[in-house]
Amino acid sequence: MSYLERLEKALIRNKKYALKLDENLLPLKPAFSKDTKQQIFQLCAEALYEYGYSTSSHLAGKCTLVHLMLQQLLKNVLDVDSVITIGDRYWDDYIYCSMSEDSISKELESPNILEPVKAHVWLTLSDGSILDCTAEAHADMLFKRGEHPAHECIMFVEVNKPENPKTGYHRPFLVGSDFLIKTGMVQLGYS
Repeated sequence: MSYLERLEKALIRNKKYALKLDENLLPLKPAFSKDTKQQIFQLCAEALYEYGYSTSSHLAGKCTLVHLMLQQLLKNVLDVDSVITIGDRYWDDYIYCSMSEDSISKELESPNILEPVKAHVWLTLSDGSILDCTAEAHADMLFKRGEHPAHECIMFVEVNKPENPKTGYHRPFLVGSDFLIKTGMVQLGYS
């Protein structure tokens, strides 16, 4: 199954759980130019350092906050649309933040804001590519690979890249911030 097929299933799952979409992702826009990809990478790297996420340990476990921040910056500075994407990363011998239909149902039925939700968050850009600035950082800590500078933690995965269980791939389960809000992963401030 491809990333795009998984993304389409995630959109269906959103409807099943009555989760709102922040932005309609489909149909996908044309692939970004090499220059635009470089601008995206540069903006993300600069933002991570600017906001104090300078190393793997600063980024590990901060996927929701980091990607919500980057989503706004990409839109405001480069006019690049993206959607929050919630799921896991799969390898043939390990699943990072393993998600399932059952775990989604349980989280939505009885959210506990004092407990972390077992889910990974990244951005799917308007051309279907993946921007993930925290998964590698978390793997650095989890597998004791050492501390790396933030810019080395940025993953940009083309939408048509074949999935390889040996090197790992992203599996989207839900799209948009509604799940994050309903489960307490993100709390809205009220004045």
